[in-house]
Parts: sequence; structure tokens; C-alpha cells
Amino acid sequence: MQTAYVEEFGPAEAIRYGELPRPAVGPLDVLVRVAAVAVDGIDVYIRSGAYPVNVAMPFVIGRDLVGTVAETGAEVTRFRKGDAVWANNQGYDGRQGSFSEYCAVAEDLLYPLPEGVDPLAAAAVLHSGLTAVLGLQFKARLQAGESVFVNGGAGNVGSSILAIAKALGARIAVTASSPEKAAWCRSLGADLVIDYRRENVREALREFAPSGVDVYFDTTRKFDGELAVESLARRGRIVVIAGLDARTQLPVGRFYQRNATMFGFTVTDATVEELASYAAEINRWLACGVLKARIAAHLPLSQAAEAHRMYEAGGLFGKIVLTPDGDVHAD
Repeated sequence: MQTAYVEEFGPAEAIRYGELPRPAVGPLDVLVRVAAVAVDGIDVYIRSGAYPVNVAMPFVIGRDLVGTVAETGAEVTRFRKGDAVWANNQGYDGRQGSFSEYCAVAEDLLYPLPEGVDPLAAAAVLHSGLTAVLGLQFKARLQAGESVFVNGGAGNVGSSILAIAKALGARIAVTASSPEKAAWCRSLGADLVIDYRRENVREALREFAPSGVDVYFDTTRKFDGELAVESLARRGRIVVIAGLDARTQLPVGRFYQRNATMFGFTVTDATVEELASYAAEINRWLACGVLKARIAAHLPLSQAAEAHRMYEAGGLFGKIVLTPDGDVHAD
């Protein structure tokens, strides 16, 4: 099968595209014919070596996939050949990644794709949807009627947070940096869009929520602990998913006086049961159309190195989605 892989961790140029053996299918494995994958931030961290993982070389890159069941192991009971499925947990903990024509996925780490959901659209929102579900629903425990601030509301993760928060009945303020991005956020239900390049975010939040926001969700790499605590309501929750080298100053006194809580999280240490709970919520939001895809680039799998370069260069408005070369031509 054709795959995008590395023989050692390093820059995007380390990614090779070529033939590797099709994976063996164990008794509890499902062989998936891959229809679409996407580039996530964690993919870049792993490929570069910044986020250490225990995997064998050559290592197929990528975490997410959407596809169709091609073969099932002898003890598999939940899936049949032809089923539309997805996974977002490949490429770490000894598992090979998803950037290939076929991928062997453990049955308990594979989930059905809701009927009628487009594979490319699903691939574009799996990772951001997971982050939003985990942060909003399983950590912050957002309730209807609460207020949310999303710093970076037009980004891939921010868009999913915004859409799910709105569906849960919250009032939402977000930051965005251009009229196009502001319009996108409003289309997802934002009650207030703050142009952080021209407006004072602190003052805008004070007007939006005079008593403070209940959930302050920062998706950027420049988390401001002072602003977060100052903008928070009593018993408010802060969720941060900043980059690996992010630093800030946190006013601890004001933080505990507000009886506040701060959450950070990863998915790599989640149990199978936890992952299944997250997947059920992702499917809920996919099925009813809450999670909406914005695809910035659609490339063939053979251009995986270019996709990683594009991601690292920044400036994209939406997700990079790739499909196997023989299946769908790039736009």
C-alpha cells in the first residue's frame, strides 16, 4: 500500500511517500480502507520529535482517519465489511498512523460514522471536535445559560468549541482577526465577535459579561493568565490547550478568591472507555450537523510533506484534508 511515513523524526522534509506492507489484521482488528485524513497540531509535534512517542520505524504519520471497513478480524463483532467508520487515536502508543491507503485499527478504538456524514467533512472536524467535547463537556461541564469566551474562535478548534457551546445553550464571545473570520464565527452562533487587533478584549468582555464569563477557553499559544482570571466569574473554569512552550503569569490570589478551576488535558492517556464516551458525543454533533467543516486545502496523500509545511507556515483558514491519490483528485 502507499503511505506517508518517516524513518526518523524531524522536519516536514523527513516525510516520505512510498510503498509499505499492508498491515496484518489481528483477531480484534479492523482493516480500514482510508478515505480521508487531516493534519493536526499533534501530528506536527510527533513528526518533529517534540512530542515523544513509542512507535516502530518506519512510522506512518497521522492520527485521524475516515474510511470503510475492508476486512475484520475473526473476533470482531461490532463492524462488518463496507461499514463507514472513523478513528482519531492512531499514531502513538505503539500504533502506526493513518496516512496510508489502509490502516489496521483495534475494534475498541474504531467508531461508526453517522449515516449521511461526508467523509472529508468528518475528517476535517474529528480532532477539533474531540478537543471541544473534552474541554467543554467533560472538563468544564458547560451548562445551558452559561457564558463562554473562546480566544481564537475562528480557528479549527475554536470553531468547534463555538458551535458545540451554542448547541448546549450558552452565550458566546470570541476573538477573530478579520471580517471573513468574524462572519464565520457569527454563522456558527457567536453572540459577540471581538476584533483583537482593533478592540480592547478586556473591556469588551467586561461589557459582554459584567460578572465574568463562566468558561474561558483559550485555544491560542499566547494564553494570558492575568486576562483570564480578571475575566472569570466566581466558580468559573479556565481551559487551556496552548503550545508546548507556552508560559504565562497567573494571579493566584485572585484565582482562588474566585473559587475558580483551570483545566489542561491530553488525549494520549485516555482510557478506552473515556475515548468511547468522547466518540459518542462527537457522533452526536456530527449527526445533527453542529460540527461544521471548513477545508482550507484538499491534497492527495502523496503531498503529505507539503501539507505539513503548509500547516507549520500558518495563515490557513480551515483544515488541510488529504485523500489517497487514486480515490479523489485534489481541488
